[in-house]
Amino acid sequence: MSTPRHEQQDYAKETLAYIRQTMESASTFTAVSGWGMMVVGAIGLIAAGLVWRMGAPTNLDVWLSAAVLSIVTAGVSTATKARMLDAPLWSGALRKIVWVMAPALTAGAVLTYALTMEGDRHLLPGAWLALCGAGVTAGGVFSVRALRGMGVLFLALGVIALLAPRLGLPFLAIGFGGLHLGFGAYIVKRHGG
Repeated sequence: MSTPRHEQQDYAKETLAYIRQTMESASTFTAVSGWGMMVVGAIGLIAAGLVWRMGAPTNLDVWLSAAVLSIVTAGVSTATKARMLDAPLWSGALRKIVWVMAPALTAGAVLTYALTMEGDRHLLPGAWLALCGAGVTAGGVFSVRALRGMGVLFLALGVIALLAPRLGLPFLAIGFGGLHLGFGAYIVKRHGG
């Protein structure tokens, strides 16, 4: 029996790398942390409570601080779960999630600025919920199925909040608080934390 030539070995390595990359790109990202989502929900409820007490439902200092804290919490908890599962964090599926969510979240940031500058802050809750829902629904295609459902509910809350802007704060509490808590608990139960 002869040993493979150097060219054959290189070809085999390239083929295996291609197969590995293709399989990674086709997979779903399952290291979403339900515990992290529940903490994000608690942050959302605390933010809603703070702005309610202040009498300023769209206080950007509170909501933007809550958003940054939530993003950090979700990132750290997801990285921790990925490490526990021995799953690659920056996998093909996670890269796709980031790419499909980024436009909706960027639009949300730009719309927040524009509505604030025009004095239309009463539309912010609906815009935030709807665009978050659009991003989560799109990202959920590459992750656990529950995220798509959560995204659709966010989107529905956003539409209702845009049609009834005086009820924006309760919808923010339900969306960024209640939905994260409920779906986080579901992911803990069904997907191991």
